[in-house]
Amino acid sequence: MANSLLSYLFSLIGFVPIEQEQQKLLQQQPQQPQSQQQQPQQPQHQKQQYPSDEEECEYLASSGFMIEPLNEKQNNDWLFNLSKMALFKIITATIEDYPQVANVIYDKHYSKKKDEIEEMKNLRQQVRKIAQSLDKQRPSEQFGRASEISFSLNQVLYSTMTERQESMTSLFGLIILAQESLNCPSEVRQHLFSNVKFGRTIILEISKILKNFNEYNCRDFNYKWSLISTNDDTWFDSLQYVCNKLSRYDITWEYRKEYQDVIVISKRYFK
Repeated sequence: MANSLLSYLFSLIGFVPIEQEQQKLLQQQPQQPQSQQQQPQQPQHQKQQYPSDEEECEYLASSGFMIEPLNEKQNNDWLFNLSKMALFKIITATIEDYPQVANVIYDKHYSKKKDEIEEMKNLRQQVRKIAQSLDKQRPSEQFGRASEISFSLNQVLYSTMTERQESMTSLFGLIILAQESLNCPSEVRQHLFSNVKFGRTIILEISKILKNFNEYNCRDFNYKWSLISTNDDTWFDSLQYVCNKLSRYDITWEYRKEYQDVIVISKRYFK
């Protein structure tokens, strides 16, 4: 029972027992002619030779585990029904017997978070470069090229919403986009938020995310935000600031209350 359970746990992260892989290889080998298959039978009194424990260990160390592509859609309903204590005992016992499993679990679950943080940092740099590209130009030049900045920022917005899946990452990306866009030169900022209504687009996207939020473990949100923020504010403080700032450029909007509704909805996720 214990071996079956361990084999199943390994299969969840892509480990396949060597015996199973050897069996697959044997099935793939071409069959030999019948004449070659007939071998002289060993005398009955001769004992079958088994590899020693040392040989088995050397073979295991040299072979390693075979890795299959990870199947995220595998049915693990029975595993989710286990209590936290049962899961804890299974995982700790497995890691004690097979320390390499801990490295696999760490790489699978934590490398993704590191990638998300780097992605947010890169997004901030990208938007900042666009927003400040006309800082050294004359006001007339800024006014004349404001549509270029507007087009580039809209492209970033659409690509950001297309690529992101998790609510936290999408929300942080929109906050960053709003923050850096508000640092555009005054001529560009006026065109971007008063004429093109870029702030309205951002706030509607944020509202959509919050109303369909798919994450409920929000306790580490502030820590993640601190890794990408340029000040000491929490993500909620930053969101509240950009909502209030953007609403001032959109005073004639019929649904201007959306700016405040976003703040109210986001409070339930701020802990």
